[in-house]
Amino acid sequence: MIKLKTNSIVKLCLSIVLCICFLQLPHVNADNISNNAAEFTISPVYSHEQKEDDAGYFDLNVKKSTTVPVKVKISNLNKNQDIEYLIKVGNATTNDNGTINYTNFKNKKDTTAKYQLTDFISKTELKQKVTVKAGSSSEVTVNLKVPKQKFPGTIAGGVYVERLTNSYTNEKNGMNTRNHFSMTLPVILTEQAKAKRIAKMELDKVMVKNGPEVIAKLHNVKPVMFGKLSIDSKITKKNHVKTLIHKNVNNYQVAPNSSFNFLASDSSNQLGAGKYTIDMHLQSGKRKWHLVKDFTITAKQGVPLTKRTGWLGISMVMWIVILILVIIIVGLVVVIVRQKQNLKTKNK
Repeated sequence: MIKLKTNSIVKLCLSIVLCICFLQLPHVNADNISNNAAEFTISPVYSHEQKEDDAGYFDLNVKKSTTVPVKVKISNLNKNQDIEYLIKVGNATTNDNGTINYTNFKNKKDTTAKYQLTDFISKTELKQKVTVKAGSSSEVTVNLKVPKQKFPGTIAGGVYVERLTNSYTNEKNGMNTRNHFSMTLPVILTEQAKAKRIAKMELDKVMVKNGPEVIAKLHNVKPVMFGKLSIDSKITKKNHVKTLIHKNVNNYQVAPNSSFNFLASDSSNQLGAGKYTIDMHLQSGKRKWHLVKDFTITAKQGVPLTKRTGWLGISMVMWIVILILVIIIVGLVVVIVRQKQNLKTKNK
């Protein structure tokens, strides 16, 4: 009976592992990317605009009023089946966890960006499909039409390739697994041999969600891509110096002209209703920014007094009750002592 139960647990664990493997969507950025399970590879075919032949991605120095071909080689490793692929082009954005997403298809154009990668591509080439015969390779071309007006700094995005053949949802035996494989090649554009590296970070606004969660929206308002960004944030009561919440992160990467949400305080931090200040120090290499903004937590958003814990894990309400009782007891003791002293004085 015990052996049977153990086997059932092992089978259940194996099923969970398989589900996790199928549900993952691998987005890999590398030269001649390979994945045995995906049964295909992608690799860049460099044009003369490429800065380095061994970069592993498209790093292009372009000129105005030119058309630059971005070619991706797709190799079908399955020797028995033709496979169809979807090719899409997206723009670079910064994820909230401090990584760059090179193929965001849904974001609105950043208000500070003069251009984004998809502005240079015709609608017919933004999304394409190609079938690669078994055991062979095929090239897909996306033409970048560089405008007459010069653009400053860097523009970033990527070419996304997804396998369509045998990409399906399996709902048998009550399990929903998705067999899905995709890969990405970044595309970086500049018009200068050495693009300007002057970056500027701004704190657009502070948002508060019930809990409360305090979220600082940070914004890179320049066409500059950079990494190794460290963020040191502190939250204090407004016009106070005592730090209530402190958070530090390192090695964030930031896309050109992009914003991201930095979680400065989650619901595990017990901030009540009131006025607060967030003070942030950001640094990437020699670049430094000091950003400060006031914000308010409403009674609905903040942690109620009854749920806030204080010293020794005892709730704040209990501490208040204890304090009131101590004051009452001390007051009674003082009254009794004085009465006794008065009686002694009268008896004398």
